Amino acid sequence: MLINVTNRPHTTWGSDQLEAAGAYGEIVDFPMPGLAPDAPDEESDRIAELVVRRVLRRLRENREDAPDVRDAVVCQGEFVLVFRIVTILKAEGITVLAPAFERVTKPTLRPDGTTVPGYSFEFVRFRSY
Repeated sequence: MLINVTNRPHTTWGSDQLEAAGAYGEIVDFPMPGLAPDAPDEESDRIAELVVRRVLRRLRENREDAPDVRDAVVCQGEFVLVFRIVTILKAEGITVLAPAFERVTKPTLRPDGTTVPGYSFEFVRFRSY
């Protein structure tokens, strides 16, 4: 099972990213909670603990149904919250991943002959924390 703790549901992922995620079986989206910029540090600790409890509960349920399945968590979002979530999950022995993208420049030519810089991000692989 792959639990996706980000703000991008897996239904928005490209085919390359979905194919790489397929190595883990089922993909479950857990939206990354928000964290106000002025929130005290204790709030990020509290939110991280809630996310981790939910993730671990779901992984435990999955292991009961399929004990030989590979599990991992994709975690991406607000930096401090991600750090706290990743630190706790790794201490629990959970594989935690981040998608690695390549920035591809794609300038757009306007009718007047000028170009507008543009770019897209193309998935390359999952990278371990």
